[in-house]
Amino acid sequence: MSAPPPPLKAILIHGNGGCTAADAWLPWVERELAALGLAVINQTFPDNIRARASSWLPHLASLGADERTILVGHSSGAVAAMRYAETNADRKSTRLNSSHGYISYAVFCLKK
Repeated sequence: MSAPPPPLKAILIHGNGGCTAADAWLPWVERELAALGLAVINQTFPDNIRARASSWLPHLASLGADERTILVGHSSGAVAAMRYAETNADRKSTRLNSSHGYISYAVFCLKK
């Protein structure tokens, strides 16, 4: 009998310009996903003023973003989610994204 797969995990990615994990709708999404049984990582990323790929992409990797991870990004966090999915070409990704004026988000489900 094989072991059950590890639970799904979600990493929430805020925007730049000084945004934090407590901004916008991220705390609400964190609560809702946790209530569904997902492990949720919602923390303020390093370099949250400029959101440079050189610090955010390695940070995503250090948080354990893998094939059982859903990336949810707000504003420039959506760009970081897309860049992470692009730079991990060994993984397929399913993407849902939207942009409505100043509100943008992206959701990626990484999978092998």
